[in-house]
Amino acid sequence: MPKLKQHSLPLSLLALLGVALAGVSASGASPSPPAGEKIASDSDEVELICHTSNPAECYPKIFQPTNEFQIVHPDQDLPTGLHVRLNIYTGQKEAKINVPDEAVDPSLEGLPVDNSIVIVDPEDSSEPSEEQPRGQPLKAPKNAPAYDPDGKIKEPKKETAESQQEGSAFYKSLTILKKGLDIDQALEMLEDISHDIYYGLKIAEDYDIVRELFCLANPASLFSSSSSPVEEKDLTRSRLAALTISSTVQNNPKALAEITKHWTTLQQDTCSKTSGAEQLQISTFRLLPSSGTVPASLTKARISAISGLLKSPSIRQSFLSANGMDLLLQVLLSSGSESTSPDAEWEKVCRQAGHLILDNFLDEDMGAVLGEWPDAVRDAQASDKECAGRDENKEGQGDCWDWHAKQLADRYKKEGKGGQGHWSWELWNKLKEQRKNASSNKKKAKGGKKDEL
Repeated sequence: MPKLKQHSLPLSLLALLGVALAGVSASGASPSPPAGEKIASDSDEVELICHTSNPAECYPKIFQPTNEFQIVHPDQDLPTGLHVRLNIYTGQKEAKINVPDEAVDPSLEGLPVDNSIVIVDPEDSSEPSEEQPRGQPLKAPKNAPAYDPDGKIKEPKKETAESQQEGSAFYKSLTILKKGLDIDQALEMLEDISHDIYYGLKIAEDYDIVRELFCLANPASLFSSSSSPVEEKDLTRSRLAALTISSTVQNNPKALAEITKHWTTLQQDTCSKTSGAEQLQISTFRLLPSSGTVPASLTKARISAISGLLKSPSIRQSFLSANGMDLLLQVLLSSGSESTSPDAEWEKVCRQAGHLILDNFLDEDMGAVLGEWPDAVRDAQASDKECAGRDENKEGQGDCWDWHAKQLADRYKKEGKGGQGHWSWELWNKLKEQRKNASSNKKKAKGGKKDEL
């Protein structure tokens, strides 16, 4: 059975230890090899890898361990049973001869220790032991740190005046947004810095900031039944707030987890203290106004924010319960915006909506969770004839999803833009595939109930 060894990596040790690479060079009488060529030394017959014409920069094809950590090059073969670690400062793999139960330098005792590395020696052991019965998963060593798949998020180092100013401006922007002072400048700052996973997490941890961003992204004026146009400042603020939400949760699972913690409270909250004010659970997923049009750039930003939020299972269920798929279908069936080239700009909006559906519900390769949508029972479809006779501009097209997806794919193909590989083609084919799977699962479930009887 493989043996587990626990090696804690003090941060200061990684910083202090130099990486020594045993110098191995070719014979001086031999000409320099071309860059990238592998050669063998005549003196010791050690096969070398050379990426330049400088023999001093060559290194052994098979890693030669010593008692000190050395860099392991990506194209080197690594023998088994070594002590291997990842230098968190350089990102390079390092290895040395493994010393069981090696003591830590006393001078480093008490220093902070980052995530540990568990080394598995690939020894062949077919016999189970008393400590590890056959078929049981390997147990972590005693006192091993709790596993965190996302790692520790550290505050950026403020080594320069620019980085110090950036951090100060960030916290100042949070205060401004809470107090409703210079909102526009604060939004620009937050949208720019929220891409950083540390600052994105800080945004997500603050409920008041998250609520304010959702309120700005979903202004009441955007969905008002009034025929008067939405003010330009509201459109700009909505776009920046939506982009900030999107970048806050993008590739930042800890930030998404924080927003998920706020979700129940957030969705029941309102953006106004007036009686009858609309709850956020109504406006968060709504993408198109009941009348008039909005810029394509704003709709794209709001779709991007929703797509990032849907990586959370509980938020995804809220989206489905709020008929979010029907709202996306409205986008796919819509045409026109305030852009000077509405067809081209709105096509980008439709593509983004299509990718949201593929990435979150239909394409497992892109991280989608299959089986949540479409549902064979809940999402029953009307006949093609019935769907063809409907006014597609009216709401309530959910039972014609399949028909509209096919029409969309056919239209892009006729225009010479679609066909195999196009997002509309992928959407239609993945939808058919999942519809078939859902129907098959439904039949199996019915068969199982009959057997029980």
